[in-house]
Amino acid sequence: MRRLLLSVIAIAFSITMLSANGTAMAQDAETEGAIKYRKAVMTAVRGHMGAMAGILKGSGNKADLTTHANAMVSMSKISATVFSEGSDFGETTALPAVWEKPDDFAMAIKAFQDAAANVATAAKGGDMAAFGQAFGGLGKSCKDCHENFREKKEKKWKK
Repeated sequence: MRRLLLSVIAIAFSITMLSANGTAMAQDAETEGAIKYRKAVMTAVRGHMGAMAGILKGSGNKADLTTHANAMVSMSKISATVFSEGSDFGETTALPAVWEKPDDFAMAIKAFQDAAANVATAAKGGDMAAFGQAFGGLGKSCKDCHENFREKKEKKWKK
């Protein structure tokens, strides 16, 4: 009887440990997925910024400007959701300040969203000078957020 009881306890313990380990692995995979998604969103932001900069410099299709500007409005809204709690580890350049100073981070996201809305309005108006000014404000919102909430990137010098 004693052996049976010990066997049941050992099996129950093993099942509990496997279940807990499986839950932890699932949470790790979910968090890693969240980080990959966040990186993809930020890559899309960079892509739209680059496209609008090209159009501003005359090397892109001006007819696409409104599309890119409207996409930035959408991306700014999505960016507010991609720094989920628990995604503050692993291969990420997000600084702990994102989670340690949520009010400051929320203000930075709000500045990004407002600047993106200004860019969309300017793009719709068609005045490239006004667009350039709004685009500069959008770039500043990105820079301000990166300076406070993102690890500094090492400069790669061109030869």
